[in-house]
Amino acid sequence: MIKKLLPFEKLVYQSTLSKEELINHLQNEIEAEKSFGFGVQKSSYSKPYIGKTNSNRFEIKRVVNYRNSFLPVIKGQIKDGINGAKINVKMGLVDFVKVFMILWLGAVSLGCAGAIYSLFFTDTANSEAGFFMFIPFAMLLFGLAMVYFGFKTESKKSIKDLEGILHAKVIEE
Repeated sequence: MIKKLLPFEKLVYQSTLSKEELINHLQNEIEAEKSFGFGVQKSSYSKPYIGKTNSNRFEIKRVVNYRNSFLPVIKGQIKDGINGAKINVKMGLVDFVKVFMILWLGAVSLGCAGAIYSLFFTDTANSEAGFFMFIPFAMLLFGLAMVYFGFKTESKKSIKDLEGILHAKVIEE
């Protein structure tokens, strides 16, 4: 259940290229990151993905012309296969964003617990705070939706893009 709520993707691609051909092709298709990583501007790059390759591994992200803190970081491992190469891909959030959202959603969840406690164990019927008790729940739903949709819209684009970049098809999701 929790696995479905977390914003990540785990895929396996099958490519017709060999491992060596795929690594060379991937190095030609991505560009090295020019900055710290926040505020990647599309006009600064000539290729659609930035990142790095190391032996049979790669770590890339899509270049977008807007800010999206929930842009997936794509990590992959290339292995030799019978008819080409097999690529294991994991897409996830940047570590800083994961930590920040866990802390923020955790604090909001405490606010929700406090509101529930207040609802059952205090006299809120005569209180002016009755409406304000729902704010933590709205913040929790908004935060979850923001993470989920910010990540999923970009991961869907990257899944399709990777098929072209890797000359591969998804064989496992």
